[in-house]
Amino acid sequence: MSTGLYQALVLNEWRLRSRRASSLVILLAVVAISWLMVLDPQTGKAMMVVNRQRLAYDSQALAFGTSLIAALLFGLAGFYLARGRSQQDLRHGTAAVLAATPVANAQLLGARWLGAFGFLLSLGAALMLTIWVLQLVRGEGALQPLPYLQMLLLGLAPGLMLCASLAVLADAWAPLMGRRGDLLYWALWLLQFAFIPASLGEGAIRLSGWQVFDIGGVSPLLVGLSTLLDVRHVNVGGGSFDAALPVLQMPAGLWSRELVALRLGSMMLALLPLLPAVLLFHRYAPERVQPRSATGRWRRALHGLLQPLLRPFSRALGLPMSAASRLPGVPGRWLADLGLLLLSQPLLALAMEAGALACAVAPLHLVPGLLAATLCAWGLAIADISSRDLQSGTLGLASALPGGARERGWRQALAALGLGLLLAAPALLRGAAAAPLAALACVAGLLFLSVAATLLGRLTQGPRTFLALFLFALYLDLQRTGVPALDLLGLVGDASAASVAGYALAGALGFAALLARPWPRRG
Repeated sequence: MSTGLYQALVLNEWRLRSRRASSLVILLAVVAISWLMVLDPQTGKAMMVVNRQRLAYDSQALAFGTSLIAALLFGLAGFYLARGRSQQDLRHGTAAVLAATPVANAQLLGARWLGAFGFLLSLGAALMLTIWVLQLVRGEGALQPLPYLQMLLLGLAPGLMLCASLAVLADAWAPLMGRRGDLLYWALWLLQFAFIPASLGEGAIRLSGWQVFDIGGVSPLLVGLSTLLDVRHVNVGGGSFDAALPVLQMPAGLWSRELVALRLGSMMLALLPLLPAVLLFHRYAPERVQPRSATGRWRRALHGLLQPLLRPFSRALGLPMSAASRLPGVPGRWLADLGLLLLSQPLLALAMEAGALACAVAPLHLVPGLLAATLCAWGLAIADISSRDLQSGTLGLASALPGGARERGWRQALAALGLGLLLAAPALLRGAAAAPLAALACVAGLLFLSVAATLLGRLTQGPRTFLALFLFALYLDLQRTGVPALDLLGLVGDASAASVAGYALAGALGFAALLARPWPRRG
């Protein structure tokens, strides 16, 4: 293949990803969270605090702190943004053309990796440019581009390379093309936190070779900063400080030879998933391209084992559909949407029901964790509530039913909200007396997320944008950051009246948008 043709192929891969609406949504979310974590020092809290002293908001500190936050979110959302090319080819009819082209598997997958990595790196560069604006507005000291460039290339790039490699692998191997690949990646993303030292105050302030496996870079960067400042604890992401103590300046010299070597080694490791991707690439062969084909025997065996257990449960899930047939008007159609949501995902429905029952009987101190697990299953279930019709080709049929496309949009949001409230009711009823604000925060968060799932599904025509943002928001909600806006569901008690009102207002405005505009009719 000529160099010019290959460059065109790489550029096409970049364009296909950059033109997605989900890319803009994720970028805006990363920018919003990064700006939100740069706390106003007048509140008594700052983005980076060391021994009760805050670090000045200069180029070194802002580049480090915001890049660390962006590494977490891009590390999760980057995979969902980069993947999906095989399904797109199958949906649009270009799979047969690609299968017949004389391009080798390694060349095709290499072009897809380059396009995906270039796309993610361009998002990281756009984020850095917005942080430049943040420093000019709220920062301290002169703007220095070099620290931002170092964090982009050595801090963010290895994690983005891994996202691109795993996205290519998930699209190249049929068993990972569906939601199974999404869930496995989320589990892998959570495992990275095992590399973060539990406490830098226990002597873990020295770089070691095993940190090369932390490709996301959170652990080596934190240890490198602790070594640079000669401290044992660094609070990044929001912490209280003593205004009477002098403001610290983050010194230069973060990128020591050891840290640079670790990050370069992480880049090499990030390329390893491309090897099995080339070997397992389905090449759009009809007998291999379907996600179920490679695991049909195992799926049938598992289904046979679970069928006796799930049969009574499936019958119970059918009760809302039976009741909906007898209930006229909008209430009946809403109940049918709720029943369809449960019947389409029986395993998630079983997990949600088990979680709700556990919240009702478990000791009170365990309820927040159980509620988080229950709502995690709820978020997975509603991620495709508004994009399911489009992806399954039933949008026209659904729009022709009573109520039409306009009613179906807001009715799906109400179905997601109703299911969330039913699942959270045992926990909310038990904890409302002791923490009424947390209960209100949960209700407002459920409204906001239900509307967000519907709107993002419409906008991006898929579930992965909402899924990535929801999982990251749930992770932040379980951390005691002290930022009320990050306690979306009131799980840790950081929510305030202002944050609850803000999410409730955002949910109400989003619902008004669903009332005003019907579903787009294009395929």
